[in-house]
Amino acid sequence: MQPMSSKILAFINFKGGVGKTATVVNIGATLAKFHEKKVLIVDIDPQSNSSVWLMRPDRWREHVTGGRKSTFQIYDDALHGKNRFNFEEALVKGVVTWTGFTDLPRLHLLPAAVELLRVEDRVHQLRDLAVYRLLDAALSSYFKEYDYVLLDCPPNLYSTTRGAIFSADSCVVPYVPDYLSLSGLQILAEEILNMRERFAPHLPARRKPNIGAVVVSHYRQSGNVYRLAINELELSIAQLQRSGLLSEQTAILQPYIRHCVRVAESTNEHLPVILYAPGSIGAQDYCDLTQAFLNHFENKK
Repeated sequence: MQPMSSKILAFINFKGGVGKTATVVNIGATLAKFHEKKVLIVDIDPQSNSSVWLMRPDRWREHVTGGRKSTFQIYDDALHGKNRFNFEEALVKGVVTWTGFTDLPRLHLLPAAVELLRVEDRVHQLRDLAVYRLLDAALSSYFKEYDYVLLDCPPNLYSTTRGAIFSADSCVVPYVPDYLSLSGLQILAEEILNMRERFAPHLPARRKPNIGAVVVSHYRQSGNVYRLAINELELSIAQLQRSGLLSEQTAILQPYIRHCVRVAESTNEHLPVILYAPGSIGAQDYCDLTQAFLNHFENKK
């Protein structure tokens, strides 16, 4: 039985190193394992970090050879007038553990390929609206089969990222407590508002993309630097809400994800931290954050 309504969320930040992929992978895994949600991660970042994290490099390279069984094929088809993308062939179901056992059967992945780097050089051949609708046109019928669709976007606001915003119900901004991350928040809010106003007639009726939540990563409790940075973030969000750039429902989700070596190690083992080190503070933080994530987005209109 299909869920009544899937939640489609784009994870975006201009800045690299903010825990974007860690947030996507670990929230997705926790939703699937502990909340019995059917989750699809769509990787459209040419760095392919979500894909490599969940598949292991050798399996990923074999799977996406030439870009065929990856999200790159969606864009390549549009540019060449082809119809070669096959969702079921590209889809990866579950996570393979050290023993060869497939865990997290409710967690599915559409992997990326480095060939996505070519898209921006050629996508100008298509009109803006056509570009922004590519992802939605190719995948919206499949999105309905999932409770949550998590779009892992590149650290920019180029065409593929804008297409993800177009497809999403809401955006999630991973954030590290520093000035560079804070300065990009207003720019992102302005760009999303401009997109929404420009393409409102073409958006599905229920979609009004905005920044729905901010997730804080790499938090350290020692000293005042991080507490001051969080205070600045709270003040900035309140100001953006007063100016109408952010919704009153935009929230900073808690807990903040503390710096944890086990999370970093889990990338090398190509497992979500809840499988690699279930007793670690990283696993506990992501479990608690995912509960807050559910509470926020299940109640968000």
